Amino acid sequence: MRRTLLPIACLVLALVGCGAETGDQAGEPVGGDVPTTPRALAAVAAEYTGTPSSADREADAAEEFARGGVGAELRFGSDGEYDGDALTVAVGQGLDPSLTDCESTTNEYLAGCVETDLGVLLWEAEAPEEDPGVVYVAVEKGDTSVLLFYSGPAITGDPRELDLPISVESLFDIASDPRVDVTTSQAAIEAGSDLSFWRG
Repeated sequence: MRRTLLPIACLVLALVGCGAETGDQAGEPVGGDVPTTPRALAAVAAEYTGTPSSADREADAAEEFARGGVGAELRFGSDGEYDGDALTVAVGQGLDPSLTDCESTTNEYLAGCVETDLGVLLWEAEAPEEDPGVVYVAVEKGDTSVLLFYSGPAITGDPRELDLPISVESLFDIASDPRVDVTTSQAAIEAGSDLSFWRG
C-alpha cells in the first residue's frame, strides 16, 4: 500500500517539481552560487525566447537597483535598418518600490499595473508614430529583485491579451527561473561565455 504513495504524490505535486532536482543536495542555492553575469542572463533568457539577433550588456537596467545590478539586453529582428525588438533582463538588490507595488507606482506614463501571483506586470501604451510602448515585469526573490522590460511590438492594451512575439507568460518564466538571480549556475556561466550572438 505504501509503495503507491510516491507516484500519487508526484502527480499531485508535479507543479512544484516532485522528484526533480531543486539544487545541490548539499544545500547550494537552487539556481547556483556563482555570481551572475550579463552573458549568463542572456543565455538563460534565450532558452525561453529563441536565439536573438544580438545581445549586449545593459547598464541602464542595472542602475535601477541600489546594489549589485547586472543586466543584459537581447535584440530580435534586427536587420540593419531596424534595431529590432528589445528585451532587457536585469537582477540586483534594492529595486525601486514603484516597480514592485502598484500602489506605490508614480510613473505617469503607465497605462496599467497588475499584481499577479508571479510578480508585478506594468505597461506603457503605444503612442502612434512615436513609441510602441513597453511591458515591464518585476519579480521579488527574497533580497533579490528581477526586472524585465520588453519593447518593439505595439502595446495597445493589456499585454496578457495581445499576441506578442514574447508573451507575458514567457517574461514571467524568465524572471522566475532560479538561475536569473544575483547568483547563477556554473552551467549558465559557461553557456554565456560561448554565445554566438553576443556583441558586448
